[in-house]
Amino acid sequence: MKIGFIGTGNMGGALASAAAKSGEAQVLLANRTKAKAEALAAAVSGNEMIAKEADLIFLGVKPQMMADMLTGIAPALKERGSAPVLVSMAAGVTIARIRELAGGDYPVIRIMPNMPAAVG
Repeated sequence: MKIGFIGTGNMGGALASAAAKSGEAQVLLANRTKAKAEALAAAVSGNEMIAKEADLIFLGVKPQMMADMLTGIAPALKERGSAPVLVSMAAGVTIARIRELAGGDYPVIRIMPNMPAAVG
């Protein structure tokens, strides 16, 4: 399984670290500021690559950045043979809105990570 993280800030980075430590999946990372993703892993992906390859895509961007990011990866999501699961950490962005911006009826999960997630 491939797990992609778009946004590796405090919560996205904590969840990505935990996923990588599990050894159960290949972890792909992308961040607006490449240095943040590189601090977690030597190999860093781009949003489009994650949209094309990851089975589970964690969306760890700020709510006000969600629209641009999702419309940017929508063409890559549409090209896929199977639908990924989109996991949003953005408060206030509904499942319907995520699907609308991503351009498809993808499975969507909304989560609210907190400090224990950062500790692992």
